[in-house]
Amino acid sequence: MTQRDSDPLSNPRRWYVADVGSDRIRFTAAGREALAVELARAGIDLRQLRTRRQALGALEVLSARSVDRLASFRGQHPLLDEILAPLFDDPTT
Repeated sequence: MTQRDSDPLSNPRRWYVADVGSDRIRFTAAGREALAVELARAGIDLRQLRTRRQALGALEVLSARSVDRLASFRGQHPLLDEILAPLFDDPTT
């Protein structure tokens, strides 16, 4: 068993239980611990997410917010700009 397998927070497969006959999901304690704070910062209540479609939409919002946050660091340091360039299709300097 790897460390990743033993730590439920680092394994997204342990964050929810899915009903195989429908789109319904339920977040586990590990999923709530891993996602609730970041989702709340984005104005999303994890307790309201009941389907995979809703959860994927919420994760897309988090992803976009993360990229926007990274973009806000551009121009602060040349090395950081070089690291971030592939994310934004910028030519490296």
